[in-house]
Amino acid sequence: MKQSKDKLNQITDFMNEIIDKQQIVGLSVAVVEGSGIIYSKGFGYSQIQPENQSIDGDTLMSIQSISKNFMALSIMQLVEKRVISLDHTVAKYLPYFRTKNKQQSDTITIRHLLSHTAGFPSNLGIANMIAPNVKEIFSDTPTEYQEALDYYNLTEEETTSIQTREDITKWFNKVELEYPVGMGWNYCTDTYVILADLFEKVTGCNWETHLRDEILIPLNMNRTTSDSHVVEKDANSARYYLGEDKIEIPFPKNSISAPIGYLYSTANDLGKYIKFHLNKESTILRSDLINEMQNPVHLVSEEWRFESNNRSYGLAWFVDNYRGFRVVEHGGGQLAVRSLMTMVPELNLGIVVLLNFDSTMHHDICRKIIDIFIDS
Repeated sequence: MKQSKDKLNQITDFMNEIIDKQQIVGLSVAVVEGSGIIYSKGFGYSQIQPENQSIDGDTLMSIQSISKNFMALSIMQLVEKRVISLDHTVAKYLPYFRTKNKQQSDTITIRHLLSHTAGFPSNLGIANMIAPNVKEIFSDTPTEYQEALDYYNLTEEETTSIQTREDITKWFNKVELEYPVGMGWNYCTDTYVILADLFEKVTGCNWETHLRDEILIPLNMNRTTSDSHVVEKDANSARYYLGEDKIEIPFPKNSISAPIGYLYSTANDLGKYIKFHLNKESTILRSDLINEMQNPVHLVSEEWRFESNNRSYGLAWFVDNYRGFRVVEHGGGQLAVRSLMTMVPELNLGIVVLLNFDSTMHHDICRKIIDIFIDS
């Protein structure tokens, strides 16, 4: 017990030390060991306007690309029920799915989409550029919005025509693959909208309804949602601040593209989620399929490598090594949003770090917590 208390005190001491050295707005941390959350604490503020509001482990925050893991888990639940197979082609379930070269895209499987090995470029932009407040996001200069469209080779007519997830899937008919299917890796965030489209066509069920009923409720994640309106009205929810001047950015919301990065959760709820994956609880998914999500499929590209040259991607999990220990994690980020959930299975350890400002501090905090558990 004393040893555990020492570890937790070390975490708090480090947090206070790093906060003294660096400007922050707010951050929330949860640590899971074994069967539950052993540490949950907020530092700083969830909002600083019109007045400072404290942040804690239950503060609702954007989790950005951690959202992809929930989409992947939903797909794996269909695999468990034998509704689909990971190695069936996407076109088998969505006949309208194709790229510029139909012969190539007809070989793309569900596994390829989940593991970012389908051959797509990484900078498509379509899923993020349909956000309802996209013009507000790109408003620093009179031409910034048009510059963003030009960067992604998109037109405003094109983005405003997207009304459904099926529209996103059909949009891919203009895309040229960058490498042969299955023979490389590119983080293409937009493909997770295709997965949601596939999920809904196969089941006849709205993905968000399934997420609530088959994942969030069973895991008692009652502070996790896809509804931005609920989050914005919640008394304990974060706003996001960019740069040294702490300029508040437009609230991150995009309901069509929820599976790529527009879910909202808390450090404590994500702690419950990590506990499920860490302990391979079979409550909502068989343990062998949980393992399959965490198994590497392909090495990631060089710019995505951190600790080692062996950093790989599974099914919505990055897999790496840190100080000789296997690390399984996924992060997210956009403008002033940062999120990270990490597992170290050999230590039976899980870590969640959420920020509402632009920084790489979440990685530093996570690695320091791992250090504390390795060295104690």
